[in-house]
Amino acid sequence: SLSDWTRQQFAEKNAIVVIGACGIAVRMIAPFVSDKLSDSPVVVADEAGMFVIPLLSGHMGGANELAEQIAGQIGGIPVITTATDVNHTFSVDLFAKKCGLSIYNREGIAKVSAKILDGKTPDIVISSEKTDLEQGVLGLQPREYILGIGCRRGKSFEELDAFIQKWLDHAGIEKRLVRAAASIDLKKEEEGLLRWCMANRIPFLTYSAEELKQVKGDFQESSFVKEKIGVDNVCERAAMKAANEEGTFIVRKQAENGMTIAIVKYDWKLERELAKEYRIDEQ
Repeated sequence: SLSDWTRQQFAEKNAIVVIGACGIAVRMIAPFVSDKLSDSPVVVADEAGMFVIPLLSGHMGGANELAEQIAGQIGGIPVITTATDVNHTFSVDLFAKKCGLSIYNREGIAKVSAKILDGKTPDIVISSEKTDLEQGVLGLQPREYILGIGCRRGKSFEELDAFIQKWLDHAGIEKRLVRAAASIDLKKEEEGLLRWCMANRIPFLTYSAEELKQVKGDFQESSFVKEKIGVDNVCERAAMKAANEEGTFIVRKQAENGMTIAIVKYDWKLERELAKEYRIDEQ
C-alpha cells in the first residue's frame, strides 16, 4: 500500500518526489513526519511540470537543492519557501550540514533563525561536548568519528545496524556524531551498507585496494583478507584513509559473524573555504 511504502521511505531517509497536488503529498506523509533534522526530503511537482516545491526537510534533507535540480532539468520553476532562503540570510541548519556539525538542541534553531531574520547577531556555540546553554543559544557538536566497515556479501541492514550500534555504544559515541563510513570499493554497492548509511544520513566512502595499501600506520593484518581482496585490512585502513591519515583509533578492528568495524576520531576543523564563505575567523 502507499502508506506502507511511504513508511519505508521515511525509515530509510529516502527522498520522495510526488507528481501531483500538494494536498495528496501532505496526506501521504502526514503520519510519518516527526523531526526536521531527520525527516525524509519531500518534493512535489505538478503534472504539467511548471512548479517544483520542496515540501519537507528543505535544508537538512536537501529538498530545496533537489527541487532546484529537478526544476532545472524539466524547465520548471522551483518554489522555495524557507524564510532564510527567501530573505537571503544565514541558515544555521544548512551551515551545520555543510560544516560537518550536529545540532544537539534543536529548539534553538527557530530562535536563532528568528534573530537572524530580525537583523540580529545569532548566538551559536561549537563545542566537542554538550554544554548547558542559555535560552536562544544554539549548540553544535563536530561530527568527528569515522567508521571503517567490512562485511561478507549479503549482510542485511538489520545485522549491520545491530553490530555497528553495539560498538558505538561500547565507545560511548552517539550515532549523530559519525562523520562518515568507509570501506573498500568492492562494497560500494553492498545493499545493507548503503541502506544503513542512507537511513542515518552518513556519507559512504570507498577506496580501491591499492589506495588502502598506501595508508601508513600499524594495522591488524589478515593473510586471508589479503589473499581474497588484495589488502591485509579493510576496516582500519579505510577509516584512517577517510580521516586523511590524521585520526586516532577509538576502536581497533572488531570482528563478528562476517562483519568488521574500526572507529577513528578525526579532529574537526572548519575548512578554509567554508570559513571564507561564512566570514568566520579561522581562529
